[in-house]
Amino acid sequence: MISPRLSLENIVAVAIEMADEEGLASVTLRGIAERLAVHVTSLYNYVPTKDAVLDEMILALLAEAKLPTARMGWQDWVRQFAAGMRDLGRRHPGAFEAFHHGPAKGERAAEPFESGFAAFRSAGFDAASTYSAVKATVVAVLGHVLEDTVPARNRAAARTNVGELPIERFPQVHAINRVAGKTDTFGYLVEALIAGFAAQKRTKAVPTKRRAGVA
Repeated sequence: MISPRLSLENIVAVAIEMADEEGLASVTLRGIAERLAVHVTSLYNYVPTKDAVLDEMILALLAEAKLPTARMGWQDWVRQFAAGMRDLGRRHPGAFEAFHHGPAKGERAAEPFESGFAAFRSAGFDAASTYSAVKATVVAVLGHVLEDTVPARNRAAARTNVGELPIERFPQVHAINRVAGKTDTFGYLVEALIAGFAAQKRTKAVPTKRRAGVA
């Protein structure tokens, strides 16, 4: 008999909880079973492997992030996608590492990308530029959020102690370090992406002049 506590939703919720508390490496089928007070073989009715658990975690996290799926301008899509993923990373710093596991699969995972592709295409971006812009947004945002969540995932991780660096050799490092904690690098990244995509679009829109003497 399957425990009434056992469902795919509960298994995934426990996995996310474990990852947030102890890191993604702590998520195992045996550990999930212990928390649910069931035998590990009972999980196989829902998730046959740890990889399957990670896949389901990604889908659950994406659903919680409420990423953009409606029709909108491409600039709004970039900003909303970035904001959704950043908020998700703050709520689930440990589980967020699951996005390193691999790409999300299925219709639910594809919805925000359909919205993003439609936003860029409707603004006149060609197919290659659209793919590149959406891909660049995803990679840049995921990378920044993952970097931001390192302290929460690994409290033993240490950064370079700038105070120990000789200022005569590293004057710029010392100067920048004084403003580093006050700078919204995430917002800067998002707006830089938008400005870059717009500049690329303008560049492609300018007809290439033929060189003199060339047909």
